[in-house]
Amino acid sequence: MADGSRGGAAVRKGSEPARISQITLNQLLDAHERYRTGQRNGKRLVLNFVDIRQLDLSNRDLSEAEMVGTLAGNASFKASSMAGGNFFGADLNGVDMRFGDLSNADLRGANLAWSNLESANLSKADLRTGFILIRDEQGNLVPSREQESEITGVNLSKANLTSARLGRALGQQTNLSNANFTNARLANADLSNSDLRGAVFSGADMTHTNLQNCILHGAVLSGALLNQTQLEGADLTAAHFSAFDLFKVDVTKATLPRALDTLSKSIQDIIKLHLTWINTLGRDGVQADLSRVDLSGQDLSGINLSAANLTLANLSRCRLNGARLNLADLRGVMAIDADFSDAELRGVKMDQANLRNCNLRFANFAPMSVGSMLDYKIGASLREAKLDGAELVQANLSGANLSEAVLLNANLRGANLADTILLDAQLTGADLRDTKLVNADTRGTIGMKL
Repeated sequence: MADGSRGGAAVRKGSEPARISQITLNQLLDAHERYRTGQRNGKRLVLNFVDIRQLDLSNRDLSEAEMVGTLAGNASFKASSMAGGNFFGADLNGVDMRFGDLSNADLRGANLAWSNLESANLSKADLRTGFILIRDEQGNLVPSREQESEITGVNLSKANLTSARLGRALGQQTNLSNANFTNARLANADLSNSDLRGAVFSGADMTHTNLQNCILHGAVLSGALLNQTQLEGADLTAAHFSAFDLFKVDVTKATLPRALDTLSKSIQDIIKLHLTWINTLGRDGVQADLSRVDLSGQDLSGINLSAANLTLANLSRCRLNGARLNLADLRGVMAIDADFSDAELRGVKMDQANLRNCNLRFANFAPMSVGSMLDYKIGASLREAKLDGAELVQANLSGANLSEAVLLNANLRGANLADTILLDAQLTGADLRDTKLVNADTRGTIGMKL
């Protein structure tokens, strides 16, 4: 078992791990849950160096369980609590740990390749180097595996990795979209070719981290320690950062947002031509294309950019109060702290937009009638949008699609959510007083309290 130190090794005795059945495992799990609740005949779960591959451990309390060197490939731990568990050197290849709690877990040297940890809690978990020692024929202790913790191909989308210790553990081609790495230790980690859209790295140590060819749309890099971080081929469009954050980084080979002074026309001319395009139904003028443009901090109050292309634009801290953005394409925009109060957003596309702490009071997201007979309506789409802490008081979101949207601590008091799709949306801490939810699809919502 693990020696309890930070040495990063555990000793296995014997040869091949013993296989246990699902029936035996269920009995051990029941005993552990009795142990956790202080009942009679309870016993802490210790499954060191056993074979539980493909077995079911889902929806269980496995907190503080010990599974050092366990073979658990393709087992299901879905929605189980594994807080403080010891998985040192365990083979967790292909496991299902979605929505699981692995906070403070010891995962040093664990093989998590191709596992699914979507929405798992890994806060303060330890995923650094570790390996199992076995005795060879001469009785000497030798490593049974030479690789470090293996996390290649893992799905960590929406996972909480706050203050996690990862070192070089993370592998390539990892889905880390919308993961929270606040204050995590990522020094020397290889994240190349990973999906990092919407990930939060505030306060994270990313010294010498390899982010080559990563997609960072909507990611928050402000406050991260980016010392000699490799960004060759990385797409930083619509990412949140400052020049100071990138002071010690070479961005010459990275894809950056388009600056206003690099556009062929001034912003005023672009808007003027766009208004002509709207008023002549496209016969004259030019549709505004402000995709991937850095518009942060601009005062665009009352502007008419209906049907404009603003995909992956940076609208952080923009003043867009009273703006007309009906049918506009704002997919993937970065709009932290922007002001959309009283804005017309009917039929808008805001999928995967980062609208954290936005002012959306009295904003109108109602369906937009189009066509000569006005009998066809296009609803607003905010699928997977991040609306943490957003002000949506009295906003009209009727008929909008908010599937998998994050509305943590959002203020929805008095908002109209009639016929709104809230499938799998996160509403923990949201203020829903006086909110209209007639015919809303709330299946799979998390944290909804009326």
